[in-house]
Amino acid sequence: MIPLDVALRVARKRVAAAGAELILPDDLRRVAVVGLVAAGHSLQGTGITSDHVAQLVTITLPGLPGVASDALRLIPVVGPALASLGRANGRSAIYLSPVALSSGEDLLATVEHELGHVGMIAVGGLVYCGVYLLVPEARAGGEAPCYGASMAVDVACGMPLAVAASRAKRSLGGYGLDADATALAHAIIDSAAASIAATGDCGGVVAELRADLLLEGVAL
Repeated sequence: MIPLDVALRVARKRVAAAGAELILPDDLRRVAVVGLVAAGHSLQGTGITSDHVAQLVTITLPGLPGVASDALRLIPVVGPALASLGRANGRSAIYLSPVALSSGEDLLATVEHELGHVGMIAVGGLVYCGVYLLVPEARAGGEAPCYGASMAVDVACGMPLAVAASRAKRSLGGYGLDADATALAHAIIDSAAASIAATGDCGGVVAELRADLLLEGVAL
């Protein structure tokens, strides 16, 4: 097991190294984000409730003005407010859900997933912030590789690969993907699973985590 306090220190270190900020569930800034994201779901009639967002959804928002912030503003009704909140932080931020803190393993898997989004924002690519993207194919192409990273951490922590891949595919059901986008996302996840099966890693995240954890006296 990875102690939660150790995982949190490692997570903060890795997020800071990526030029972002880690925001805990009880932070008032996350309360505001949850309200805006839940309002977006209500307006779009997705069926996703405010309680679901509050408890289960970790959200990444861009900070300083740029391509990502400008794209975020295009989300109907709530986009400008989300963009303004992100800009007020001054840098990209990961707003953790309570469930992400269920264990050290869950926290690190979640953070590696969200760091994928931080990386996309940093290079000025298509913004993917939590449950929102504007195009289904973009959601699939942006989200599935991030699930690959979290899958690699889950497997390194003892989860069977088939379970990790199946869970990732089920999670994608909440992103409003059409049939073509779903097929694309599943193909990306299958590719990530093949990489994990062959090497035990996906994009080097497990090797990096092992090194950071060893500095804390914990072996992964």
